[in-house]
Amino acid sequence: MHNWSAPHSTTPHLTAPPSQSHPDHGDWPHSPSALAAAVTLATLSDGRPADDDGDDDDEVEDDDDDGGGISLEDYQQFMETMPGSHGAGEGNIDDEDPSLDEGGTIEDMFGPIHPSYITYNAIDMFDQTSSIPHHLHTSTAYIAAPMAIGAQTIHLPYGADPLLEPPPTLNEPHLSIQDRAAFCPITSYFHRFFGHFKPVVPGLDLVQVPDFISRDDLKGDEYDYQGIDWTKRNTTRAAVRKARSQHERQRVLHSVKAVRKYIHSTPNTDSFFQFRRINTKPRAFVPHFQLRNIVTATSRNDVYYAKGHQVLHTDAEGVPEDVVADLSKHLAPDASITTIASHGDVLIAGAFEGEYAIANLASTQGSAYTFGRTSDFATDTKSRIVNHMHLFSSRRTYTPQAVLCSNDHHLRVLDCGTNTLIHSFQYPAAVNCSATSPNGRMRVVVGDFQETLITNAETGQAFETLNSHTDDAFACAWADDGIHVATAAQDSTIVVWDARYWEKPLAVMKSELSVPRSLHFSPIGSGPRVLVAAEADDFINIINAQTWESKQVFDFFGPAGGVSFTPDGQSLFIANGERRFGGIIELERTGWADKTGRRGSFDDEHQEDIVTDWVGDGALDADGRVLAGDVQRQRRHVDLSGVVV
Repeated sequence: MHNWSAPHSTTPHLTAPPSQSHPDHGDWPHSPSALAAAVTLATLSDGRPADDDGDDDDEVEDDDDDGGGISLEDYQQFMETMPGSHGAGEGNIDDEDPSLDEGGTIEDMFGPIHPSYITYNAIDMFDQTSSIPHHLHTSTAYIAAPMAIGAQTIHLPYGADPLLEPPPTLNEPHLSIQDRAAFCPITSYFHRFFGHFKPVVPGLDLVQVPDFISRDDLKGDEYDYQGIDWTKRNTTRAAVRKARSQHERQRVLHSVKAVRKYIHSTPNTDSFFQFRRINTKPRAFVPHFQLRNIVTATSRNDVYYAKGHQVLHTDAEGVPEDVVADLSKHLAPDASITTIASHGDVLIAGAFEGEYAIANLASTQGSAYTFGRTSDFATDTKSRIVNHMHLFSSRRTYTPQAVLCSNDHHLRVLDCGTNTLIHSFQYPAAVNCSATSPNGRMRVVVGDFQETLITNAETGQAFETLNSHTDDAFACAWADDGIHVATAAQDSTIVVWDARYWEKPLAVMKSELSVPRSLHFSPIGSGPRVLVAAEADDFINIINAQTWESKQVFDFFGPAGGVSFTPDGQSLFIANGERRFGGIIELERTGWADKTGRRGSFDDEHQEDIVTDWVGDGALDADGRVLAGDVQRQRRHVDLSGVVV
């Protein structure tokens, strides 16, 4: 993650494990041959079930609106011709776009490439002035001005009207780093941009949002799942969504459009989840626009989210929040918790200066937690933000281990049982996210470098270097089958790999519109397998992980603070940070019994066991990670309303 913060305080020198350095950009090992890759995987991996997924050989066109995925050959050719790629080609992406002429530089298209530091500026993915309505002169167009709160000055999101938007619930100094990629808040958007010639109708600032909304409360456009009555405003939710998407699409930078034009849209034709409830009282706080992992759930009864210095607990029914960890005594006043994760009875949170807290969720002693720091305040370290955390089962102990990805170029492994940093691996730039394979032997690492690194989890050394993005990546995930690996980057691409064959990606997709910031595979035993990609604003993509050719899009209005499956995979919680219409949203599984697969793969009439989960039904009973038994899985989502007992 780019360095936006400065040190807030000092701390005594701490002893850390020996740091292992790794090569600079360009010195990563090249992808080995298929034989060498097979030998490496055989050494590092346990036995894995076979997978029937293959490459999609359908022809595709350059029309951005067509369905299906990108041809891997076309995408490989595109990657080789993109400036800054590892290929030799130097083609012009868009001859009709003067900003992409051959006279331009790499920086003109993609901005500074992996700077060691960056000046005061936000990611320029979106252009503010390009979204100004055509009938307004640019010299008088409205651009949100800074707003003072006490001694702090913050910038409102793009297009936000301070007279319409609710005041911040927290002192938000880090919002002084303006995210020009952020969508306009829906209240201000409706007032300023939607339907310029509409008659006078009530503004969204007049909506009285209830404490919760359930599926039974929905009445179409008269009452949507954010409590808005669109009929009173002489429009429909679909019309506002369409206009808002067109408005925000105009702000996308040409460099990102150049990437997106090569990737076909994935059809929104699936139905894996449905809206169940939103609780509007719990409101997660997004401390940094690039970090969107501030919610986690260990069950429907236990949902945790970060807000300022605290980790708070609630449930799916919206019980009053209680504090799990309060780091106020350890964090600077203008600092915040940046990421949280949970596994079993362990929850861990990271913060702006490398602080972390480990909480035992099974403890009966209130909100006791263990505090620590990743490093001391060395003068050569500009930023220590903990960008991402994940927990995995240790191969040697009974307590989980945490992987901390930091802005100081380090990835650290923490033993949660002893609060000991057991590994520290250094990389050439900030480490933004990582995911460990189910067997604990491999790890995918992404950061402020375009390469995706597949590393030995115990040494930190990269044995595979994958080139699939044209910008820094902030999200990755490893599926429970040990085979599928996904990454997402600021160029709006989502790439899926098969760990048995690293030569080319299994699938390349693009986000619905915004930057994909968080990736999560569904847990094993939860039903038809999916990959969830949460975008920075408005959209959650629930991608069919059997075919990679379709998806379900759940849309709302507001920035996403993160998503989290419950361990059984039957609920998906979304943290919506919208100041007026936000809250914790729960989606529940639907259509569990539907079996789908890759086109043309079900022609064999003798094929009785279609694998829709991460493994076949026969293997689910023997897998200790599966929480539901065979009978329970068969009864999921069966309508029993007509059964008389």
